[in-house]
Formats: sequence, structure tokens, C-alpha cells
Amino acid sequence: MIHYPRADSAADERVNYYSQLLALCLSKTGKDYQLEPTSFHAEQARGLQLVEANRGLEVTWTFTTTAREERLMPIRIPIDRGLFGWRLFLIKKSDQALFDKITTAEQLAALRAGQGHDWPDTEILQANHFLISGSTTYEGLFDMLARNHIQYFPRSLLEVELELKSHPHHNLAMESHLVLHYPTALYFFVNKHNTELAADLEKGLLAAMEDGSFKKLFDYHFSDTIRKADLRKRKIISINNPLLPAQTPLGETRYWFSPQENY
Repeated sequence: MIHYPRADSAADERVNYYSQLLALCLSKTGKDYQLEPTSFHAEQARGLQLVEANRGLEVTWTFTTTAREERLMPIRIPIDRGLFGWRLFLIKKSDQALFDKITTAEQLAALRAGQGHDWPDTEILQANHFLISGSTTYEGLFDMLARNHIQYFPRSLLEVELELKSHPHHNLAMESHLVLHYPTALYFFVNKHNTELAADLEKGLLAAMEDGSFKKLFDYHFSDTIRKADLRKRKIISINNPLLPAQTPLGETRYWFSPQENY
């Protein structure tokens, strides 16, 4: 049995794409893998510890960092097509004017953003001198935004629309002018000793890319969001990612999303 992470909350639909992609790529191996979510939810840092210790969680998906690749085995095919590095902002509906005149990273950094306390994004933003407030829980960040404890909540382009839909009572909106970009990748990770599963995940992902089923699943979940975001019309604010491992396959253009793609 291969266990993958349970969703953060009953309202959290973000797990759906990743669990479906996991099933898709393992179906390409010809082996009889059985998949099941964990019976418990673990915050990001705890989930990584469980994979590392081989205790009830065989595969997870998360941002890559040099430290994580030292502890766990990455399958270096970005299952998010790099879109976790394209960040739109959840804001209060009444706060759009705060962002309308922002054109530089320095201006944006002066506003207070919210992030999970154990997320790599927090370290990336802090390294670029952004003002950050952390939360120990995912749902707590929506409350912080609604209560004006933070002014924006940077979210990947792949998450933001689902999150708006699942938090209608917070009176939030997607900021309409900006996109924050830093190079990163979301990978499947397994225990360093689980070489068979790692090889099968890589084999299955490559097969799904070759036959088009990867892109079909990706587009099913995210094409509407990508169209609505219309990155070509947004001001791109680019910052560095000091956590990006040197082995990241940035030269494999077929792996990565480009704002110039037609959606």
C-alpha cells in the first residue's frame, strides 16, 4: 500500500490533482500499486519527517529545496510545471488600491504577507527582505487575512481559485494587477531507500508526458485558472530563490510552464 498525504481540511481540494497524477503515473508502470490517503493530517514539516522515517507515508509532494533533497529522494520532474513559483495574491476585496501602484519588489515587500511557518516560501520571501507573518496552520492564514493581521497571502497560480471558492465567508478576492515569480519546482518525494518506487514514479511521469495524459490532467484542473489569471497582462515581480538546488532541470523546457503559452 502506498500512502499519500490527506488534505489539510475538508474544504481543501488541492490534494485532488496530485493524488490523481500519482495514480496516473503509477498506472503506467504495469505494477499493481494500491493508493490510499493517510488516516491523519500532518503539517508539511511533520509529513516530511514521516517519509524520511518511513512511518506510514510513502510519498509526498512538496517544494524542492537543497535541504529537502539531502533528506529525501526527489523525482526531478516538476509536477506543477513550475507554477508554484508564479504567485498571485489573496487579498481582502476592499484592499485592491493598496496594490494598484506597486511596480517593484521593494514596494511589495513593505506590505505584510502571510505564510506557513514551516513553508520554504517563508524563507525565500524573507531572504528577499519581505515582511512576513507566519501561521502554524493553513486555515489560520485565511483568518489572519480577514482580520487584517496580514495584507496579502501569496498563493500559487494552481491554488488560488480553489481557495477563493472554499473560503467564501472571508470576503476575499484575487489581486488583479501583479504576479510574483521565483524559480521553483514541486516534486514527488520518497524515502531515500525506496529506490523502486522512485524509479517507477519517474518512469510513469515520463510516460504520461510522452502520451499527453499528464498535460490532459493538468489542463483539466488548471486551464481555467491559468486563463483567468492572464499573466501576460500582469506586472511580473521577479525575486531570487536561494533554496533552489543546483540539480533542478531548468534547461528541460518541456517540463516548465511559460506565460506565453496559449490557454
